[in-house]
Amino acid sequence: MKIRVRVWGGISFLNALICGKGSVMAINLPLEVEIKKSNEWDCDETAKEIFKALELDGHYSVSTFSKIPMGVGLKSSSAYTVAIALGAQAIKGHVDPEAAVKVSATVSKQMGISYTGAYDDAYAAVYGGIVISDNNSGTLLKRKDAPQKWLVTIGLKEGIKKTVNWKVMSSFAELGNIIVDYLEKEKYFSASMLNSLIVATANGYPLDPIITAAKLGFLTGISGNGPAYFTISEGSHYEFKEMKNVFTRPANDKYKIEVLSDDE
Repeated sequence: MKIRVRVWGGISFLNALICGKGSVMAINLPLEVEIKKSNEWDCDETAKEIFKALELDGHYSVSTFSKIPMGVGLKSSSAYTVAIALGAQAIKGHVDPEAAVKVSATVSKQMGISYTGAYDDAYAAVYGGIVISDNNSGTLLKRKDAPQKWLVTIGLKEGIKKTVNWKVMSSFAELGNIIVDYLEKEKYFSASMLNSLIVATANGYPLDPIITAAKLGFLTGISGNGPAYFTISEGSHYEFKEMKNVFTRPANDKYKIEVLSDDE
């Protein structure tokens, strides 16, 4: 027997490093893990820590299949950790997605994967839709379905080095609280623009891709700690110039768990 779990990647409307609260929209770039019992460990240390936290006995192998570009701010790390937590729960016979999100956040922080634990990322990966959370306390503030008419373009530009200057970002905490207010009022354009100005200023990312898209009326921003850019449009996808474009849409569905035979 093996367990297959599917969750989602996401894009940021608010980076939680700014004020401790974060907002993510799940996007239809899935990550799947397959977990099965094994005679010896065949997984990374992060998975082992999650199995340990959930008191799962024995040794396990983990295989990962992902359409999320890695290491660019599209929530691949949180998708992985929360998928492992859900899979471990399924093996034990009781799935509690809220608890899986908390385990993901705890282990992510413990292993140095995330500064804040990325509760918002993990929650969106599991439940889909648009999420606002308090990452400091590990609590959900709001979750709603994203508009189905939205189309998402991810822009990936070669040569931009990922930088995370969390001290500078956290110095804008007062502006972060303004972003939370925008998000609660569903003013996503204003929220994303202000968030992205802070992230770009702190980490030295070019603003031109955002400004160009915003001038054309597109909701746009930098996701996570970057350097991935995104736009949200209706009718047709926006295309970033001189970048690799990944076209997708919001994901509102919850996680999926399947119990399979070893040969499936």
